[in-house]
Parts: sequence; structure tokens; C-alpha cells
Amino acid sequence: MSDDDKILADANAIDDEVQFAPDAAPFISQVPGFVRGVALKAMIAKAREKGVTLIDGAFMEENNPMK
Repeated sequence: MSDDDKILADANAIDDEVQFAPDAAPFISQVPGFVRGVALKAMIAKAREKGVTLIDGAFMEENNPMK
């Protein structure tokens, strides 16, 4: 299993309804491991707020709190 596959598997295990697309993995990998879970849960909450069920790279870019 590649690092991106592991990152996506971990991210997609957080919520059954909101999932992460493969092109979101590079964005997720940039988040330090010790805060990754909190950051992903915040991104999932933002997706739910916007009615999004698949978080892709574009969504990650648009909703990056570090911008």
C-alpha cells in the first residue's frame, strides 16, 4: 500500500458519508500527522455544510484555512 493509499484509507475511515478523492491525498499529506485527524474532521464538517459528499483536491484548495 502506497503512502497516498494509506492516507486516503485513514481519511475515508473517519466518516461514512463524506469521502476523500485520490487527488486530495497530496493536500492531506501536507498536514502534520499530529493534527491531521482534527484537520480532516474540520474539512468534513465544511463539506457537510456545503452539501459535498466527495472532497477532491479542488475542494481542499478552496477551503484551505491556511490560505
